[in-house]
Amino acid sequence: MTLVGILFLIIATVLTAMFSIVFKIFHRKNIDSNQAIFFNYLTAFVLGILFSLHSEVIVNPLKADWLGAVIILGFIFMAGMVMLSESTRRVGVAISTVCSRASMVIPIIVSYILIEGSARPKWLLICLVLVAMTLTIWTDRPESGHKYSLLDILAPITVFLMFGASNSFLKVLQHRVTVNDTAAGLSEQVINSELSIVTASVFFVAMLFCSYSFFKKGDDGKRSPVLLKNIIGGMALGIVNYFCTYTLMLAMKTIDSSLLFPIHNIGIVAIGAIVGWLAFNEKLKPHQVLGIVLAAVSIALLCI
Repeated sequence: MTLVGILFLIIATVLTAMFSIVFKIFHRKNIDSNQAIFFNYLTAFVLGILFSLHSEVIVNPLKADWLGAVIILGFIFMAGMVMLSESTRRVGVAISTVCSRASMVIPIIVSYILIEGSARPKWLLICLVLVAMTLTIWTDRPESGHKYSLLDILAPITVFLMFGASNSFLKVLQHRVTVNDTAAGLSEQVINSELSIVTASVFFVAMLFCSYSFFKKGDDGKRSPVLLKNIIGGMALGIVNYFCTYTLMLAMKTIDSSLLFPIHNIGIVAIGAIVGWLAFNEKLKPHQVLGIVLAAVSIALLCI
């Protein structure tokens, strides 16, 4: 773990925490989420290309050995966002968010099994992180007499699997590119540029998959007009999306998965709760305060 890696992890965590804030602004400004998400992926793709042009070696994604993995990851990115929205509608924000963040156990296990040299996970501390996240997030009150259907149960489980799979693919991709380029004697700058192209390619594929919802016609046979506020909102989200994904991949180069994913996820939850309290006047309940304290303790113990 290096100082630069820690800096990238902090940036990635803060930016990822901004996602919920951006979507709250979308709701308040009546921004069309479908249009914004499309322009978000377009913006992230353009940024990924721009940040790779300074390198002396330009990788052709169509001929790269990681193309297949990128296509799968792009689909998972898009599907994960759709399922998170569906799960939130069915079972609420709290359960859906817990499942998306608890999915960190999947890339930790995948990294330990597939990537040589990965540290043994600190399972007791990871369980403490999960408890802290649940306490911090949990605000929903179940409706009296409400019974969950099979689809209600499957939705958050799918969110758990989708988010876990996306982070696992991202880690394996980063590791493969870094190892192959290092073995080829390429510089750090070139490696980072290829990681930027990988990030851009993932967002391009995700944009293609979500283009259906952007271009489809409504029940009246007409497409929704593209409004400037939807474009601006999508661009803002895309800037956050690109840099949080790219800096997370850079952090992965020097920080082991067993440490990176718990700190990243608990940091996202804690920052989101604190910002909601300070900026949106969301009252923190006693169990949420306890969750934030446990989050700080968890991070401290993980770093020892």
